Amino acid sequence: MVAKHVITSSPAAKAGIVDGDHVVAADGVPLEDPKQLVARVALAGPGNVVNLRIRRGGRERDVVPTLVPFPGHDQILRLDKIGTFAPVWKSLTTVAGTVPANVGALRGNVVLLDFWATWCAPCRLMAPQLSKWHATYAAQGLRVVGVTSDNVGVATKTAQALSMRYAVASDASESTSAAYGVKALPTMFVIDKKGVIREVLVGYDPSRHAEVEKLLQALLAEPAPSP
Repeated sequence: MVAKHVITSSPAAKAGIVDGDHVVAADGVPLEDPKQLVARVALAGPGNVVNLRIRRGGRERDVVPTLVPFPGHDQILRLDKIGTFAPVWKSLTTVAGTVPANVGALRGNVVLLDFWATWCAPCRLMAPQLSKWHATYAAQGLRVVGVTSDNVGVATKTAQALSMRYAVASDASESTSAAYGVKALPTMFVIDKKGVIREVLVGYDPSRHAEVEKLLQALLAEPAPSP
């Protein structure tokens, strides 16, 4: 059984498990099916440990992660992405404004990356706030980019109907959405001038807008990274 993707800051990561490790046994019992590991973890429960034998590069060793309650998708996404470099963009097509081929081209700017879709009512509610932030902070170095799974035609009509004043791109293949681990809409990533994800917000929650704006102001005040 291979660990395909170890969530950053998860019990597995803290125990030293990395992508590509083979998990061969749990509490001394050889594993032949992922369901066996799930059962072992469920039996142990949060606050307890599971002794895992892993194989890496032909060598085996034991690791002992301490289990925690399942945090839910939103928190998993935060654990996995905050503090890491923003994934590269894949197969984006510009709908409105200027969208570079990759997020790396925006290094030195603060980036507000919003994943949305036409059919998503909360996404439509979020658009005016994004336009407001763009109008207020673009001159200071904020770049707002909306990424939608809609095709270019649909996205263009919606962007015009909602008076989106910021850059919009179509991710019709959903390759970029997958790279960012997006499973619910809207999902927004706040990326600092170095290209590091500093916050992840899932869903539409107006009560957090002041918090987000305060973060944007703080990040915009940070010095630009050296070339």
